[in-house]
Amino acid sequence: MSGKVETQADADVRACIDGHRSFALVAGAGSGKTTSLIEALTRVRTREGQQLRQNGQRIACITFTKRAVEVIKARLGFDELYLVSTLHNFLWNQMSRFHDDIREALREARLPALIRKERDKDNGGNSRTATDARAKALRYEQNLVDLNTVPVFSYADAKWGDYLAGRLGHDDIIEIAAYLFAHNTTFRRLTGLRFPYIFVDEAQDTFPGIIAGLNLIGRSEGLPIVGYFGDPWQQIYDGSAGDFAPPMGGMPITKTENFRCSKSVIRLLNAFRTDVKQYAAGENANREGSVLFRLVQAEKPELPRNRYSEAQITRALARMDTAMAEWGWAERDDVIKLFLANQMIARRLGFAELNRLFNGPYASTRAEEAFEAGEYFLLKPFTDIIYPLIAAHTADDSRAIIDILRRNSPAFAVNGINAEATLKAMVETSVSLVEQLNVLWASGSVGELLRFCVAKEIIPTSDKLNEQLNRAPRDEDYVEELHSLDKGDWLADALFAMKPMEIVPYASFIAENTAYSTQHGVKGEEYAKVLIVYDDVEAAWNIYNFSKTLTPATAGQPTDGQRGRGQRLAYVSFSRALEDLRVLFFTTDPDGACQELIERKLVAAEQIEIVRA
Repeated sequence: MSGKVETQADADVRACIDGHRSFALVAGAGSGKTTSLIEALTRVRTREGQQLRQNGQRIACITFTKRAVEVIKARLGFDELYLVSTLHNFLWNQMSRFHDDIREALREARLPALIRKERDKDNGGNSRTATDARAKALRYEQNLVDLNTVPVFSYADAKWGDYLAGRLGHDDIIEIAAYLFAHNTTFRRLTGLRFPYIFVDEAQDTFPGIIAGLNLIGRSEGLPIVGYFGDPWQQIYDGSAGDFAPPMGGMPITKTENFRCSKSVIRLLNAFRTDVKQYAAGENANREGSVLFRLVQAEKPELPRNRYSEAQITRALARMDTAMAEWGWAERDDVIKLFLANQMIARRLGFAELNRLFNGPYASTRAEEAFEAGEYFLLKPFTDIIYPLIAAHTADDSRAIIDILRRNSPAFAVNGINAEATLKAMVETSVSLVEQLNVLWASGSVGELLRFCVAKEIIPTSDKLNEQLNRAPRDEDYVEELHSLDKGDWLADALFAMKPMEIVPYASFIAENTAYSTQHGVKGEEYAKVLIVYDDVEAAWNIYNFSKTLTPATAGQPTDGQRGRGQRLAYVSFSRALEDLRVLFFTTDPDGACQELIERKLVAAEQIEIVRA
């Protein structure tokens, strides 16, 4: 968005700030939400910055990602009047001196909840999942008994805590803060005194308990006030708030401008979403653009578990290539191709075997999701450290090798085995190590590479990683009924046996260095031309069903969860298009789907193409 465009929503936000009234701004895709946030933050500084500085008070801006923190800080000129922070860091900053109250929250709420969770996993059997859950429940129960022996608590950005060591994890911070907001008047009062203005960016991705707690801070007339900026339809992550509202007496505000999308795309967004009607309000006001749905007859899956065969995936990709060629998009470099899941991306980019492993019988839902996100614990050392070292070696970039090792490797940490070495010796050691690694990369397996890197302290280790590397391989055949709770062992064994070559395209995909993406990966982005592929068989996810979401009369009604998730993800995907949007929709009934899309007024007849078998 270029230039300053005054909107009614921005005027309403300004009036709330001037009148010390809380508010919640719902800003649809492309509406300039971040600009509204920056203007609100700047307005407070202009009017009350001097007084706030004299009082030792600050303006809080809570946002979702570390990247967003840096962007907002830069746009505010790195002014110390503002505390711009991720949610977890903000909450820890407020609670870090409340050690007795943290202990109470752990005793009364957090630990009992964790015990219940582990007890629910324990079916009384002897599987590793059941026995691990039983052991965890017992450990948490012992933590309850010994909690009074912990004098102080600390927080590191790790998922799990070690309570008797006084270490809190990522998830603990949310649950403890929600408890303190709800039960501790002093905690709320001090937070409001420190921050008379608390603005929350991406409010839909904040947690319900935190929204409720902040609303308690801002529920009285006057300062402190709470201002939310977000969009329930752009919530991607399960467990976050989704809907949000201001404290009692606050003002709900809706921003209806769209400064990003062409008019054709906005018409689709308005037909798809009924609570906000947008209009093209900036340089896009005269940009018509185009929207086209191509409905393709879907094949019946040939493999078990409702999966496509390799031949079927090849034919589906050929349908996409044909469509791209016929639209004149085949040779363009400004097209982003969005898939729901990785199967077709993997086939096209060259990590099909790796993708099949993480979509096969050995992969739990959690493992599959971690693979999709680039977070699976046995692959992350490759994407973060090992492959970047190989790439730097190939480029003969010794400086990059040193930087990667010093940033990530225990052996090159300030307290590592090479800490006392001269720079020359460190360079020689690093070159030698990476040369050995490169030889092993060409001839060894994934398991051999991991073991080498652990032994040489090239990568950091964890109990989970060591457990998989050090146990004996599973030599019995996998039987779902017997081994489903321990299937991760078979997954690890299969991965360890693979050669590392497919990790190269997988790492490139995860690093967003390709023209392909999943629909989850593009929130906040924009592209001139967007192709979305909807194929529920290819995706193989029960939590989504786009045939049912887009054409329920033809394909059957989705569950409430499928409908909500599907609508939000489709909205995010549609709204990435600056100019032209194409949707390749595989459906068992193209004619029925065509009629329903027209009847729902999502698109007109001339915006639909049908390709039958």
